[in-house]
Amino acid sequence: MRETQAIIERVRHISAEIQHIDLSVDPALAQLQPGQSVLAAPQDHSAWTPYLRDQWIPVDAQGARLVVELPMTAHYAPGQVMSLLGPVGKPVPLRSGARNLLLIAEDATPTPLVWIARQRVRDGAAVTLVLSGRALDYSLEQFPAEVEILRGDTDWSWPEQVETLTWADQVIALAPSYTQSESYGRLHHAISQLRHRAPEHFACGLFYQRLACGTGACGACMTACQDGDRLICVDGPALDLKDVRFS
Repeated sequence: MRETQAIIERVRHISAEIQHIDLSVDPALAQLQPGQSVLAAPQDHSAWTPYLRDQWIPVDAQGARLVVELPMTAHYAPGQVMSLLGPVGKPVPLRSGARNLLLIAEDATPTPLVWIARQRVRDGAAVTLVLSGRALDYSLEQFPAEVEILRGDTDWSWPEQVETLTWADQVIALAPSYTQSESYGRLHHAISQLRHRAPEHFACGLFYQRLACGTGACGACMTACQDGDRLICVDGPALDLKDVRFS
C-alpha cells in the first residue's frame, strides 16, 4: 500500500441515492481488481478533514481511470484532488472455470457486487443476483442486462433457493457489518446441507466495516477464523465461509 494522488474528472448522479466519481489515478491503482478498494481523503489541507479516511469501493477500472460509487450525501466536484491509500485488501477469489455465479445482497447496498458481476458477464459466465431488504432500493441499471435478478426475503431465503444453490459454481454474499456473523452463518449452514464437500472459496462472504489504518497495524478489523484471526483490511474483504468461526 502507498499514498498517491487522484484527480476527480467527472461526477455523475446515478440515482437519488448514489453517484459515480470518475478518478484519474496512478497507473498502479488502475490495476485494482474486484474486491480491492482505496482509502480516500481530500488533498486540500487548508480545509477540515476527518482523522479516518473513507473507504471507496470501485465499480469499474479502465486504463488510468477508476470509477467509485458513493452515496449522494458525499459532495465532490471535478478538478478536486484526493489523497488515496491503496490498494486495500485482496481481490475476490473468483474460482477458475466457474460458469455459474450466484451473488446475494441481504439488506446492504450491493455496490461491492457491481464490478464482480460486470467482470464475470464479460468473461461469459451466467450471473444470478438475489436482492432483499435495503438492497431492493438499488439502481439495477448498474448491473449488466444479462444478470438475472431475484427478489429475496429478509431471512436469506428466496424463490428456488435449493435450485440456485445447486446450480451455482460459486456464491458471493454481502451483508451489513452488524449482521455478518448471524447472516453468513445461516447461509453457510444452508449450503453445507446441500454440499457436504464444497470446494475452496465456493461460498465467500464480503466483510466490510469502518477501517482505521487499512494496513493491518491497528487490529480493529480482526475476524475470528478456524485457523486463527484474520484482518479484513489485509486478508479480506472476501473470506471463505467454511473458514470463518461463527458464534
